[in-house]
Amino acid sequence: AKSRMLTPADYIQQSHSYFDEVVGRVYERYQQLLTESSGLDFDDLLMKTVWLFRSSPEILSRYQERYLHILVDEFQDTNLTQYELVKQLAGKYHNICVVGDPDQSIYSWRFADLRNILSFEKDYPQAKLVLLEQNYRSTKMILETASYIISANQQRKPKDLWTENESGELTTVVETYTEQEEAQFVVNEIERLTGQGKARLGDCAVMYRTNAQSRALEEAFVRFGTPYKLVAATRFYERREVKDIIAYLRLIQNPYDSVSLLRVINVPQCEG
Repeated sequence: AKSRMLTPADYIQQSHSYFDEVVGRVYERYQQLLTESSGLDFDDLLMKTVWLFRSSPEILSRYQERYLHILVDEFQDTNLTQYELVKQLAGKYHNICVVGDPDQSIYSWRFADLRNILSFEKDYPQAKLVLLEQNYRSTKMILETASYIISANQQRKPKDLWTENESGELTTVVETYTEQEEAQFVVNEIERLTGQGKARLGDCAVMYRTNAQSRALEEAFVRFGTPYKLVAATRFYERREVKDIIAYLRLIQNPYDSVSLLRVINVPQCEG
């Protein structure tokens, strides 16, 4: 809702089903809890800044003079609120450059709006369009396959990708019925490539979407005796002890932060 600049009242007013009404009440209560904790979430920082600039032109002017040039990367992943903020900041001098690719828009589930990049030239008719069509990473075969698949998309800007890299091997699509069967295929393929001298174990990488998917792969590697290295690490700020320290610091700064209080109310644990 906040990605579309909707307050709880706005959301409830636009609801068309019982589910929407329930979500609206949850949203309303969520905002009440934020207010009680003197807190803002990430979307609040954006939405309230947009409101501030709308209601206080003198403050907006101050920041327009401070940020004379605006550069936005991964523009296809921006939502309506973010784009509105960018347009406000660039509203005086129009020194704005955005970099994005509609074909790489993967965050619609969090309301990234592809219309931002598709309508940018209408909002800024003086803008110059530069197509970065040369690919340096992939083989010709991979590029051709990807271009063919994405060409079916309706909302996109057509472009002719090319590369000076080698043609490469044919792409292969393999359909399996279970994750165990998929993992077995991966191990068999790695053994085939290494056995034929086409690759070393260190040349092979297996990518998966979520960490939970690694279990079947790891079990297959262990079962077949194939050595592997799991490249994964917990980010510094995601570590438990770091989160605890940050929660204590937040409580010192804001004693009404109930979320941080619940996290560290018994940390470290005391035995009496």
